[in-house]
Amino acid sequence: MLKIIFYIKNAIHRVLRNLIIIGILFFSYLQIAQSAELTLDVSSYSYREVDQNQNFFMEDKSDPFLYGVGIRDWGNDKVNPKVRNINWILLYTVEYSFGNIDYTSMGTGTMKKQYYKSRFESYISTNRGVGANDLLPFIGVGYRDLLDDSGFKTSSTNHLGYDRLSQYYYIPIGAIWYISESLSLKSQYNHFIEGKQTSFLNEILPNTYSINPINTQRIGWGIDLTLRSKLNNKWSYYGFYRSWGIENSDITSCSPLIYCMEPKNQTHEIGAGISYHL
Repeated sequence: MLKIIFYIKNAIHRVLRNLIIIGILFFSYLQIAQSAELTLDVSSYSYREVDQNQNFFMEDKSDPFLYGVGIRDWGNDKVNPKVRNINWILLYTVEYSFGNIDYTSMGTGTMKKQYYKSRFESYISTNRGVGANDLLPFIGVGYRDLLDDSGFKTSSTNHLGYDRLSQYYYIPIGAIWYISESLSLKSQYNHFIEGKQTSFLNEILPNTYSINPINTQRIGWGIDLTLRSKLNNKWSYYGFYRSWGIENSDITSCSPLIYCMEPKNQTHEIGAGISYHL
């Protein structure tokens, strides 16, 4: 029965992944996306947890990369000068990435698994005021989720893996700096609001865990930097660096005798890609 649930779950993940990719491609042809960019990138990803004494607990690393596709509108007025005639503009980022992951832990050995990550951000910006010709400040809302597909996989020490869903809610604050006609830098600080970590332990060990614990993280921060250079009016290439630092979560009861907590962790992601201006 567990095997059947496992195969159904993986099939649903593949269908959802394909629907998201198709939706992104379809959305790019709508009227609202006329000034947007289609993006394609690869990135090196690492996630590391430490225990209460700041000692290594576990780590996930991309093997070798995460592969991303997306659509975004960052008000690239060097391509579309009409934006200068508008007091307020709405910008956005939609991304989906996936790839293989190498898991290493002090207690449960190593494992091969997959990551599926989505990011949605919407910003409001004004180009009026001081530095309007070279600066596009913004503030917005952001959501990031990551599915750690480890369910029913076994580690090198025969420990059984479980799925995890990580959700971040945050406020992106930053600016796009137009360094030259062809070069711009998007610098962004992510003010962390809340994180939700769902561990699907009840699916694999129902006799031990009475529920799938959901731990809430309340303290953290994020940084997102993207340097973009135009090749011509249609094509650009870019490099980016992203980082998250999240503190220990609240402690929750997973069963009458077990308490669960998400430990302090850090995420680092560095990558490069190309974009096509619609």
